[in-house]
Amino acid sequence: MEERREAERRRGEEMRPPPPEWLLQHGLHRTNVDAVHTGECWAAAKSRRRRPVTRQQAIEALRQQVPACVHRRPDTTLGILD
Repeated sequence: MEERREAERRRGEEMRPPPPEWLLQHGLHRTNVDAVHTGECWAAAKSRRRRPVTRQQAIEALRQQVPACVHRRPDTTLGILD
């Protein structure tokens, strides 16, 4: 029984999609974007109001003055600095 559970756990981990590289965090209304995060950001992981985006979408959001997360600095990673 224990071996079966372990095999199922491993299979689940293998089938899990990779985390997104970039995330947008939105406010209470989905059209209000609050921040751009990297996919591994712990602050974004806590939020339920986030969605994965492409690299280009993250760049565009930063160019439109959406704040970059202060913890992982996606603006620096993407090469977009003030």
